[in-house]
Amino acid sequence: MVMACWIWAPTNSSSLENSWITSLKKSRFQQLFPESRNAESEQAAASQFKVVLLPIEQLRPHEKGSPLYLELLKQEILRDGVLKYPIIADEKTLVILDGMHRWLALQSLGYEKIPVLLVNALENPKIRVGSRRIHRYINNSSKNITAKEVISAGLSGQLMPPRTTRHFFPFLKPPRIDCPLDLLGKNVPRDVSKYLVEATPEECRKAIRSWLEEISEELEFLKRRIEEVEREREEFLARIKSLNNNHLS
Repeated sequence: MVMACWIWAPTNSSSLENSWITSLKKSRFQQLFPESRNAESEQAAASQFKVVLLPIEQLRPHEKGSPLYLELLKQEILRDGVLKYPIIADEKTLVILDGMHRWLALQSLGYEKIPVLLVNALENPKIRVGSRRIHRYINNSSKNITAKEVISAGLSGQLMPPRTTRHFFPFLKPPRIDCPLDLLGKNVPRDVSKYLVEATPEECRKAIRSWLEEISEELEFLKRRIEEVEREREEFLARIKSLNNNHLS
């Protein structure tokens, strides 16, 4: 499924912010819908998802973060000078579904706003929750996590451990927006320690290694699946060839 994004700016946005949002809206729509050029088709497509700039304190996490990974991400954001991707949150409760560490990084750096892609987590059946990346394709877990549990954790403040959930949306990856940090409003850095798990550096490194292993697990699954599909195609082509030969004889 192709995703459209509606880029919105508050009425008090600066001219620089409005300029970035206007250019982003145009470039993203043309990238996602190269054949669509009229206003009517753009409006219809853009109604699916919304990317908005929100005050950072309005968002609610549902799980804790890793101190080490947070530091790595902060360094990357400062080096790039942009936030590459929006976080994803439930549009009704503003509970963060994806992008917890990006939210923590901007808070700890003192930024006031954050780009958010809003989705309807409770009512959109195409949004699913798993506990590993591979659950996008196959879920053999004995314990299923529901969107309702995720929202409840965010609203209650009873945060889940880091990387408890993996959210799967009707798109593979949110749009890259490269939002300049200058647009996010700089203030005093915030203390985010209450949102971080208590862990030693070695425990944090071990967790990061496990995340990498999870990516490798997904890649291995996809490799096997591609091989299976290629075999199925060859078998199907062989049947078609046999059918054609029988018709000719």
